[in-house]
Amino acid sequence: QPRPQKPEFPFADLVALVRFALEQQPVLAPFAESVRERFSEWLMDQAKAGTAFTPEQVAWLNLIRDHIATSLSIEPGDFDYAPFTQRGGLGKAHQLFGEQLPKLLDELNEVLAA
Repeated sequence: QPRPQKPEFPFADLVALVRFALEQQPVLAPFAESVRERFSEWLMDQAKAGTAFTPEQVAWLNLIRDHIATSLSIEPGDFDYAPFTQRGGLGKAHQLFGEQLPKLLDELNEVLAA
């Protein structure tokens, strides 16, 4: 008889649970969902400010978003692991975002994991 599968409960969802319990968050939603919503708002704010990203940059930003959604933050060293290494790792990130990369990572950490 097959054993029932254990439901997945990503560690990052504990953040949402604690915030909900402390009444800092009015609705209990998976952390990844909140990150996606904040990312969409951030992208719209960037567009309104006149910042345009190339399709390749947007693909990387989506990877960064997904990493923050599961790991709570992103650091330059995270680019040494999948899925970033399959797309060129830290070197490619520097090539795409240049000197703005550290500031961009700080901003995404602050905005998305808020």
